[in-house]
Amino acid sequence: MAKYDALIEINPDKVESLSEYIAYCKFCFKPKSGKEISYYLVKNNREWYLNEDRKSALFNEFKFLKRELESYEESKNNKNKKEECENQLAKKLKDYKSDETLKDFPLNWLKNEIIKSKIKQRSFEGDGNIKRIKQISNICENPENLKNYIHNLPKYSFAIWFKFKLKAPYFSKDDDEFYIIQNPILKETNFKAPMVRGSGWKGALAHAFRELFKEDPYNNKNKIESFLRIFGAGSESIKAIESYLLEKSKNLNEAKDKILEFMLFELGIKVNKELIEKVNDISNIENFRDFLKNYLTEKLENAQDLPQEFKTHKGRAVFYPTYFDKLSLEIINPHDRKKRAGKNPIHYEVVPKETEGIFQLIYIPFDGILKPEEKLKKDVKMDLDNICEAIGKLQKRGIGAKTKLGWGRFEIINKKVCINDNDEISICKGWERC
Repeated sequence: MAKYDALIEINPDKVESLSEYIAYCKFCFKPKSGKEISYYLVKNNREWYLNEDRKSALFNEFKFLKRELESYEESKNNKNKKEECENQLAKKLKDYKSDETLKDFPLNWLKNEIIKSKIKQRSFEGDGNIKRIKQISNICENPENLKNYIHNLPKYSFAIWFKFKLKAPYFSKDDDEFYIIQNPILKETNFKAPMVRGSGWKGALAHAFRELFKEDPYNNKNKIESFLRIFGAGSESIKAIESYLLEKSKNLNEAKDKILEFMLFELGIKVNKELIEKVNDISNIENFRDFLKNYLTEKLENAQDLPQEFKTHKGRAVFYPTYFDKLSLEIINPHDRKKRAGKNPIHYEVVPKETEGIFQLIYIPFDGILKPEEKLKKDVKMDLDNICEAIGKLQKRGIGAKTKLGWGRFEIINKKVCINDNDEISICKGWERC
């Protein structure tokens, strides 16, 4: 750390790029305790000006402000208007009087004056590669291009595509251990574009899907079957239940424990005292099968005819990543409950609101080839309706981290469904066919 400090201290005037600027703020700025930005300002007739006695100290402490002043003077093309340019700078600085100490000022200035003013011109270092990344990931810019792809898949396969705009910042922490701030956003490995992984979309949509179960916790057999078809089943709970039903295991107590775990943690169904007592009353495999039939699926007739949804299998839905082309910073400053003031601001690298992205999902009923066509069509229609309903809940709940703060919420701009069905299946209300 000392060596890095020394290298930048040699000539801080050469700190020019955003990454160097953040590093300068983080490692080199030594705030004077108790000072605020108002220390360098004076107020006269409701107008704010730079304090003449402290002006040189201000530019010495914050060298990036000196460059800001020089850019004002260059835009005026007149060195004699230096005083006017200083007054313009003072008007900007007064907006930072609410910063508790000067340690908050540099990164707040970066966020508000540099990044927001240049966000359309400079997104991130990998800008220009977004189109290439989408091509590599097979993400379609135009949903009409999905038509040919879907028609080459098994019958009743479909794609859900929509463009969305963030209504609040998006954040999902990266696992990069060495970065200029503590909370870097998740990025694509090679091109360093901020992204939502396909697995991230899958987890978020599955969570929103579970909200549908709460509408009628103990009469959701069709929705549960749809959930298992879409997202798959491969947890330890499912494996233990499957093993017991197929008489590969004689451990009834383990199967009873796993069914409660499955309902509570994977399906999000409320487990109350009455339900626990019913599970405890199960004494043999027949009673266990009846319980599953009453609560989870109507298809379970006997242990040997275990429905596909209740076997360990991968889901029918394939989730694609989303790539963004903009980056910004957000600051959360937790307040002390007694003093009602924040002392330790936390910086987050985020995708700013108003940024657009593309969601793409492809559903392939690979395990329905041997099913009767009418039954398969009915299942696909149910799955399509449930996915659309879950997406409606997801856009209000948000994706990524900090959704409780309202982050990650988005607005759908254009939503399309492409189905390989010759118009046999009606699409969800509010959606359009490709």
